[in-house]
Amino acid sequence: MTEVLKGVLVALTALTMAGCGGGGGSSGTTGTPGVFQAQGVAQGTTALGNSDLEIILETGEFYNFVTAAGIALTVDHGTLLESGAGIAANLMEFNVATNVASSGAMTGLFIAQSAITGTIVLNINQYSPYTGTNVVSPYQYTTFSANYLTSYNTAANLATLTGTYSGVYTYGGAPVTLTLSATGAISGTSTNCAINGTATPRASGKNVFNVSLTLTGANCTPAGVGSASGIAVLNPENGLTRLYVAGLNATGSNGFFWVGTRQ
Repeated sequence: MTEVLKGVLVALTALTMAGCGGGGGSSGTTGTPGVFQAQGVAQGTTALGNSDLEIILETGEFYNFVTAAGIALTVDHGTLLESGAGIAANLMEFNVATNVASSGAMTGLFIAQSAITGTIVLNINQYSPYTGTNVVSPYQYTTFSANYLTSYNTAANLATLTGTYSGVYTYGGAPVTLTLSATGAISGTSTNCAINGTATPRASGKNVFNVSLTLTGANCTPAGVGSASGIAVLNPENGLTRLYVAGLNATGSNGFFWVGTRQ
């Protein structure tokens, strides 16, 4: 175990203990009770130069999109603990191209509604010729830095979401088109796949939508999702309007992770 991974585990242990005992309450957060100080949508880059969109909800639940040219590469999901200016979480990272999920952890620092930085460490499941099975072997990590977007503090409005969005699910992968109505109805198609669902503004009053989706057909991408629920965020980027959608299945082991551009 390297010093990087030890540091992540120590931070997670300390934050968990702070949240579970003593006179400090059981939420593990600081600041106003029930309000997660690190919440918001933040846009930035990873150490490899890919785009990064951090979506941190008022509950501490987060979705981290890493993209290139408007195509999702990976999506991290978990629930953060915060202590002072520090954050930490266990997470699952979904590789969109391979439809493989890996466990990991994140630690970072934030300035509320200003900036956030973090390190993500993954446990990679790899095939071992010695055991003939997948084993958790060499881990990898990445870093990111992002600035908060003021648009998060505007209440979600279905009128802003109305339209048709198109994009590919992954490089060289299935094209996906979603149309969202003024009532929040979602309808769409992929190759031999129908996508239907709903979008509703979150009760938090922030600019994030709750979504539920059902994928039906012989060749849906990714395979095996069926139904998924999660969030959607609308984000202007480089003169384009992009819709980020992340939905997990009931067990959290698979999901629909996609970025579309408004037509």
